[in-house]
Amino acid sequence: MSKKAKPTPLTKLLKAWTGASPEERQAFLDLVTAEVRAKGDQAHSMNARAPESPATDPVPIDRETLIANGRYLLPSTIARVEMVMRARNLAPTAVMAELGFSPRDTSLTRALAMKASLRLSVIAELALWLHANEAGVTRQE
Repeated sequence: MSKKAKPTPLTKLLKAWTGASPEERQAFLDLVTAEVRAKGDQAHSMNARAPESPATDPVPIDRETLIANGRYLLPSTIARVEMVMRARNLAPTAVMAELGFSPRDTSLTRALAMKASLRLSVIAELALWLHANEAGVTRQE
């Protein structure tokens, strides 16, 4: 009989992440963000000749940049998407078509209505779409 393989730290982390509440996930992300920024500050202070570039910050600071927590849209993102959809009189299936996915794909509808998960490719395209369309909506109002 074969011995059961021990789970790796990564599988343990993934299992803990899926079982964590949204508040616990956010607390973890805040902790990681603080550690990454602290390490970045230490690296800059140790090497003073290195030019500082805002593009090298691995953690997005801008609220416009962060639209999801993993595969789940943030509540603020849902509100922003719905605002653009109302302003442009769009259905979620029309948004999916604009993103380059099948208009018969109902994953965005489920994500907005029932807070279901989305594919990472949809989230990436949605971030670009939201950035482009929010600028137009705010100018019209």
